[in-house]
Amino acid sequence: MSTKLQPGQFDCYAKLADDEPYFVLRAKDIAAPATIEAWIRFRRGVPGNEKNPKLEEAMETAHAMRAWRIKYMSAQPCGCDPAEGHKCERHR
Repeated sequence: MSTKLQPGQFDCYAKLADDEPYFVLRAKDIAAPATIEAWIRFRRGVPGNEKNPKLEEAMETAHAMRAWRIKYMSAQPCGCDPAEGHKCERHR
């Protein structure tokens, strides 16, 4: 699993071509774990990926993201008015 301070075994940032687009999912994004799990299901359907260790690391990341959200985001009210939609930094 990768973090900003400790890139993981499968961290792609150093491998990117100078002009290669990429997309980052953060634990702060409520859709991130489910998005990772959908990617895992897709990749497992590709022949040769059934036991790819990168997919296990991705699942660990999805679980860690959920744990991070519980630890840092669930216990603190954000102050947003749900009737107006969440507009605070926490929900962006």
